[in-house]
Amino acid sequence: METTKLKTWSKESLGKADWDFSDLSKLPKTVINRIFLWELDRELGSGQGPFLSNKENRDFVAKAKKSPRKEGALTETGGKAARNGGPSTSHTFRVNWAATKPDLMAAFSQWLENNGTPYSTFPTKTRGRPRQQFTLLEKISIHRFQQAGYSGGPRFFREEATDAYRKNLRRINWTLVKREMASILKERQKELKTIEKKGGKSWKKLLY
Repeated sequence: METTKLKTWSKESLGKADWDFSDLSKLPKTVINRIFLWELDRELGSGQGPFLSNKENRDFVAKAKKSPRKEGALTETGGKAARNGGPSTSHTFRVNWAATKPDLMAAFSQWLENNGTPYSTFPTKTRGRPRQQFTLLEKISIHRFQQAGYSGGPRFFREEATDAYRKNLRRINWTLVKREMASILKERQKELKTIEKKGGKSWKKLLY
């Protein structure tokens, strides 16, 4: 796999469909994961348009919206140990092994957010820390705004963020997103390289 040149965005090329994921916020986590990978691969040169520009993808989302929610990746079933004068450090969970590894990790992270830990060694309310899977798509939006020259400063939210979706991006630390997205894109590139090696041809042809 040759070195991938990341897609560049400008204020002219960045359309609403490239940053506004508000219609996808209520989808199941596994569906959002699929959308996130699609949009991530656009950054790495897949040549595809926005996820919903593809009819097969639109049908997929429509079906997901109609389908009943499946059991969560992780469910606490009780059985907490005696506190012995302090917070419990023993919990029982039912694990849905049909869930993906990212879903399991996200589920446990969300459980920690909601329940806290008996021994806090780091802040659990760090600004911008993802509390739900949809935050992944919001970070794609921020990444693209940054590529187009927006810093996420007061001027952006005063002059550009005239809608609820963009206004809500204020709660996320844009500086942290820049570093995180660079790492995520690097890891995805490694995954695509492995896919090419196993498939014997370009990942674009294998996946798209």
